[in-house]
Amino acid sequence: MEITNINIKEKKAYNKARSKAKRLREFYSHIRTYLIVNSIFFLINMLSSPDDLWVLYPVIGWGFCLTIHAIETFGVFKNFDEEWEERKTKELMETDKNN
Repeated sequence: MEITNINIKEKKAYNKARSKAKRLREFYSHIRTYLIVNSIFFLINMLSSPDDLWVLYPVIGWGFCLTIHAIETFGVFKNFDEEWEERKTKELMETDKNN
């Protein structure tokens, strides 16, 4: 019985770490895409109309989205993470059991 509990805990820890690694990979991919695309936009802007810096619009807009992605990835607001979800699920199950 104890072996099963250990395996379940190890599996949960592995799944949590795997999920975090996936989120990090996706975030770093987002940064790479942001840098490449906005570098191309910058070159196009400088070659076609250097007096009009339209490139700032996608840089700022996409930068805002990238900031939100960073906040989600690095858990600035950790109140509603996977552990919270697990606790809330157990709480709701207990509530349903008692009703």
